[in-house]
Amino acid sequence: MTIEALGIAEARTQLGTLVSRAVHGHQPTTIRRSNSERAVLISEQDYEELLRAHRELEAARVAEAIAAHERGEREMMTYDSKAALYADLDLPTPGERS
Repeated sequence: MTIEALGIAEARTQLGTLVSRAVHGHQPTTIRRSNSERAVLISEQDYEELLRAHRELEAARVAEAIAAHERGEREMMTYDSKAALYADLDLPTPGERS
């Protein structure tokens, strides 16, 4: 799948069309403000599916860590912070990019 990339001014003039493509055609569009500032326009349905898949991946990692503990392959740990827990489970800290 090729993702169309537009500058922010061009995207603004085509916003209705871009939203329609995202919603009805599930076609994402990258919108560039600068070389380092980019966003992707996707449908709400695609966004919710992406979140669901991300949650399932995180749950699988946690379940595997529990199973490894039960098999005796992983020690029970205590953590000083949520960040340390997430790092140990190889998960992004909430609010960080994964």
